[in-house]
Amino acid sequence: MDISFGDVGNHKVVRVIGDVDLYNVGDLKRSVFELIDEGDTNSLVIDMANVNYIDSSGVGALVAAHKKMKTQGGKFGLLGLTEDVLNILKLATLDQFFKIYQSEAELPQ
Repeated sequence: MDISFGDVGNHKVVRVIGDVDLYNVGDLKRSVFELIDEGDTNSLVIDMANVNYIDSSGVGALVAAHKKMKTQGGKFGLLGLTEDVLNILKLATLDQFFKIYQSEAELPQ
């Protein structure tokens, strides 16, 4: 799994490439939480367009990041979910929990 960071408007974007599973979820969680803890992130978006598989530990990390952003008054969203990842979130009804964007053009200004 590779993780990179960027900005789209006023959103901090974390781009994830590869599977998110028990073996590497710690890297994702650590990277995202460090970004949140810096304190200058009002809107965090996880770009998962290049993630084809996520297990329950990965889903748990996304939920934890969402909650952490919410407690700090920030916004959290997911971007570009593949059909497989979206189906996993739907099974857990988390597609209603997360704000999901199909493309960067849908991100609020």
